[in-house]
Amino acid sequence: MPDAVLDSMGMEEPPLPMGVQAEDGTLLPALTAKDLEFIGSDPNAVQTRGMVANQDFLAVSDVDPNELTQCGWGLLLPKDIDPAIRAALEPLIEHRRKQVGEPTLFRIFDGLSGYQPGDTVRSWLDRFNVTLAIVDPSLGVPLYLTIVGTPSQIPFEFQYLLDAYWCVGRLDFETPAEYRAYAEGVVAYETGATVPHGKSVAVFNTRNLGDRATGLLHNQVALPFATGAKALGARQGYQMNALLGDDATKDNLTKLLQGKLQGGTPALLFSGSHGAGFSAADPKQAAKQGAIVCQDWEGGPIQPEHYFDAAAVPEDAKLSGLIHFFFACYGGGCPAFDTYSRLPDGSPKPLMDAPRVARLPQRMLAGGGLAVLAHIDRAWTYSFQAGRSAPQTQEFRDVMTRVLRGDRIGQCTDQFNLRWAVLSAELTDTQRQRQMLPGQVSDAVLANRWVARDDARNYLILGDPAVRLRVAEMR
Repeated sequence: MPDAVLDSMGMEEPPLPMGVQAEDGTLLPALTAKDLEFIGSDPNAVQTRGMVANQDFLAVSDVDPNELTQCGWGLLLPKDIDPAIRAALEPLIEHRRKQVGEPTLFRIFDGLSGYQPGDTVRSWLDRFNVTLAIVDPSLGVPLYLTIVGTPSQIPFEFQYLLDAYWCVGRLDFETPAEYRAYAEGVVAYETGATVPHGKSVAVFNTRNLGDRATGLLHNQVALPFATGAKALGARQGYQMNALLGDDATKDNLTKLLQGKLQGGTPALLFSGSHGAGFSAADPKQAAKQGAIVCQDWEGGPIQPEHYFDAAAVPEDAKLSGLIHFFFACYGGGCPAFDTYSRLPDGSPKPLMDAPRVARLPQRMLAGGGLAVLAHIDRAWTYSFQAGRSAPQTQEFRDVMTRVLRGDRIGQCTDQFNLRWAVLSAELTDTQRQRQMLPGQVSDAVLANRWVARDDARNYLILGDPAVRLRVAEMR
């Protein structure tokens, strides 16, 4: 079998990446047979969670995850945090302190109790005599935890695993002023006499010319979410604004965020597209990695008029109270090394000089947004399909329905973590079967199990995981 081509035995086809290389317009690389040699395994605690009989939990059963007075809130800081950042977050800290009320359920983990270089999730939890299990906030680690700092200070991998049981978000901005803007924006939204938006939800999804990946996403996800009796938010009384295919342009996305389209700025935005991938040698990489490739792109090298990046967010954008579900390669950020591919000698394949949170969600949060749910590294079509193009969108729909219902965003995304646990166990079983019965598990099947596992794991929340829409006040 050629190394560059995965077979499609087993009634499955290889996963397609949702990204485009900006410099030449080629799709980001699919997996090769060689890549399958480097599949990592998850801790037992992750797989164990998928085996628990009652899966409808976030914390012990007598704790309501929507009530901060019961589940608590905490801030997790790295050892070398800039004091100016800690000071910039004071409005949010004091706001949450008052909401929680009970001092034992409100924690600022800094200094010796904060993240130390080299910490694992287990070593950090050990300092509080807590382990990876159903969360009991009274033991000293609140259910809602907001990580502060870059992924070089507190790694993405630490956030993934901690989020398997806790509700975890991350705040990472370039300046203390942006931290302050986010903190003040959350407090203003949660304490204002009125809300800045009505019951409006938007779906923005490209269908680029001759591109199968965006075609699948458009047909299997966006259309069902945006049309008919089962449209997102229909049962909850939300108005839908669908920007699909030819309407998913950069200009329309700009107008949407300015509140100039029907329904005004939405409370929830789902965007599905390719993400722009820039090479490490490109000076634009740090600012533009993961930018939304809009319908304006028709092939070839990607130009600024084709993508929506942080610089494209207009100064008059009305982002207050917005939650954005951002589906694209590198939409949430990029690791330093490729999760899926290696160099010819088997060594890690570098992507960036350091792991980074994407600049676009940073800009949206500093501009008033509540939270962004986005993907680290490459995103794949297997996120929303199974077998030979059979749509599987339950997790996407469940997350967004919970958001529209008014649940806290950290609670809404727990189904992704449960899916990670179940898929981790399935991947382990598939690898074992492939070893014991050579030829019975095709490369395509193994690739899809791997991608599905990592894809569920690699979603994360940017922002405070305790934010939620003020549904009762929305009209």
